[in-house]
Order: sequence, then structure tokens, then C-alpha cells
Amino acid sequence: MRELRGDWRDLFNGFMVALDLRKCFLALCGIALTIGLCGGMTIWLGNALDPHAVDGPRDLVLHKWCRAEKQAWHVIYKGTLDGLPADSMEAKRAAAERRAPLGVRSKHSHAIALGYSAAVVLLFLAIWSYFGGAIARIAAFEIAKDGERIETRKALQFAKRKFWSFFWAPLICLIGLLFFGFCNYVGGFIGHALDFFPGGGLGSIVVALLLPLALLSGFIMTLIGVGTLTGLPLFLPAVAAEGTDSFDAVSRGFSYVYSRPWHFLGYQGLSAVYGYVSIGFVILFAIIMCHLGISAGKAGYEICGAWKTPEGKTGFAEVADRSWGLILSDEHTKCEAYRWDVGGFVRNPDPYGRLQVIANTITHPAPGGEKLPVGYVFATVGTTIWLAVTLGLALGYVVSYGISQQTMIYYILRKKVDGIEMNEVFEEAEEEKPAAEAAKPAEGAAPAAPKPEDKPPA
Repeated sequence: MRELRGDWRDLFNGFMVALDLRKCFLALCGIALTIGLCGGMTIWLGNALDPHAVDGPRDLVLHKWCRAEKQAWHVIYKGTLDGLPADSMEAKRAAAERRAPLGVRSKHSHAIALGYSAAVVLLFLAIWSYFGGAIARIAAFEIAKDGERIETRKALQFAKRKFWSFFWAPLICLIGLLFFGFCNYVGGFIGHALDFFPGGGLGSIVVALLLPLALLSGFIMTLIGVGTLTGLPLFLPAVAAEGTDSFDAVSRGFSYVYSRPWHFLGYQGLSAVYGYVSIGFVILFAIIMCHLGISAGKAGYEICGAWKTPEGKTGFAEVADRSWGLILSDEHTKCEAYRWDVGGFVRNPDPYGRLQVIANTITHPAPGGEKLPVGYVFATVGTTIWLAVTLGLALGYVVSYGISQQTMIYYILRKKVDGIEMNEVFEEAEEEKPAAEAAKPAEGAAPAAPKPEDKPPA
């Protein structure tokens, strides 16, 4: 890693800081748990409320999971899919597969929506307080110690010890917003109750007189809301770098954003552009790597030609195509929105869709035909798992880059606001192991025979 200068040039170190298999693996674990638990809960609840409204995914294509979750959200929060655009793929699919018309509302309860929201938010925070905290700790230590790396075990132990600091930091902001909003709500409720007194209008007069307090409350809520939306990315790095508690993390995040707002926005913009390029490179590199490795195996099978499918393909070629088909989607290849001319790129820079187009262009997965023998089914499952892990690590780089770059931004802002050098990071003192006690002789053991005294010479 290049020498740190404490300014915007340090952000170009983000690529190498984030390109760490340990961070990518921790990020992959967090992504898998988020999709499996939060996404699974969403799809399950949506299906439970309306079994015909949610089209559950049958493969590992990410946007199909997102589509199913979007359908489930409309069912959970609105009780219907009417909120989807009429010409959207989700609405057309739902209209084709639902037994009831699209406008028929399913059973819906606000208590269910509220309980679901609370459960998903807490579960999401719990997952990323642990894995995100460990990633931030590794990045904070590496940046401050000029490339020196902390052990993954120690980073996970740190995340475990500081779990509640990571967990409560965003919740403190949410609680603050709800508190001041509730105060205004109570004031309005009291004013409405006073209107029932004879003559009427008393409550309106009281509310008008106390309106400055409501405006002050709104001012505080605005400060908290803006500070939370902007300073939230700095909460994890604050705890990881300082070993502090939730309140101090929130205080630092708000202070650095409000003290240097234009620096903060500039750093975020530069990180976004740099990340767009570096993330695309890493994912494209992983796709090409997997394609070349699988192509070598396909070539070996084609030379041998020991067994062929009814379509004339060699066995491993069919396995490879079906494995790629479970991970990549051909929906984007048919979309004209991903042209590579300047106008098309500016109108639709969507990196996910463009990477899907490139991946399908490189791999050319053919749709599956006849049913494969059992052995090749197991081969397809194994190949798909390896592809999912390898490409999942590349996907984990997205999270690793985001957290690592926010940690770098935190260090730069800390130096500009508090004057703390970039190489200062919280280090935990190693616990000294207690000295081993001297072994005591067993009870009842015979005492050792005394040594004979030296006799004086005759």
C-alpha cells in the first residue's frame, strides 16, 4: 500500500485494501445469510399471505431473488400487487400466474407488516454488525499499520466483543427520530383532546402557542435524519478504529459530516466512480477465470468424446452449460437498453445488467435439453457450487470495497477534523496467561529419602 497523505489521493488505495480474500469471504458469508434469512423470510411471508402472488426463485440468479422479494413486499405492505407498474415484468408474471385477478387484495394486517419490518431490520443489523464489523476492523488495522494485517480470528473476536456497539449505533438514530416524532404526536393529541372543552378551539390555541417547540423538534429530527443518512457509513469504521461505543460512533459520524460536508461528498463521489471501475474489473476477472478453467475441462471431454447427450454435446459441456444457466440469466442479453454506445451507457449505466450481458457473451450457456443421468446431475450441482463460491467471492468484493473505502474516508476526515494521524488505531492489550501453578505432590506419597551427609575425611 502506498504511503498515506491524509487527503483524497489515499482513496486510490481502496482497491488493494479491499482486494483481500478474507474480507471477501466474510462479506460472502454476510451476503449469503442476508439473502437466505432476510430474503427467505420475506418470500416465505409473502407466499403465506398470498401463495399466488410471489414467484419464488428456482436458481441462484440474483435479480430473480430481488424480483420475488419485491413482489412479497407489495403483498406484505399493501396486500396486493397493484403498486407494480402495469407493464413491468413482475406485474405481467403475477397476472399470468395468479388464480385471482391482479386487483384482488389478499389478507393483510398492519401488525404483520410492522412485525416483519422490525424483524428484518434487527436481523439485517445483527448480520452486518458481526461480519461488517470484522471487515471494518481488518481494514482499519491494515490502513493504520501500513499494510500489516490482523488475524481473521482476532477481527471476529473484536466484532463479537463490540457487537452491541456496532448494532446499536444506527438504532440510536432511529430511536431519536421516533422520540421527537412521538413528542409532536403527543402534543397534537393533547391539543385535539382540549378542543372538547366547552367553547372549542382551546387545543388549537395551545398548539399554536407551543408551535416553536414543534418546530424545534422538527429541526432536531431533520439534523438526525440528514446526519444518519450521510454519517451511517462511518459508524462501523468509528467503532473499528477507536474501539468506542455506539454513542461516540454516532457523535463522530455526525461531527465529521457536518464539519466537512463538501469534503465528505467529494470523497463519496470519487469512491463511487473508482468503485464502479474496480468492482467491474474484479467481477469480470472472476467470470473469465471460471470460463477459461471450465473451457479446459470441456475441451478435454470433446477430445475424448467418450459420452454424448442426445443433443450431441459431450457430458461436461452439458454440465457446464446447465451450471452457468443456474447462475447467469439470459433476460438481459435480449434487452436493447445495454448497448455500449455513449448515449446508452449514460442513460443506463446499470453495472449488474451489463455484467450479465458480458458474462453471457463470454460463456454462451445453452439451455438444458434432455434429463441428465444421475452422475451428471451431481456433477452439475458440484460445478454450480464451485461457480457460486468463486463468483460469490467476487461479489463479496463489492461489500469489502464499500466498507474498506468508508474506513479510509473516516481516517481522512478524522485527521482533518480532529487532527489525529492516520496511523493511530485502537489496539487491544493481549491478555496475559496466568502462570502455571507449581505441581503439588500427591497426598500420601512417601517422602523422598534424605541424602546422606558427607562424611569428613578420616
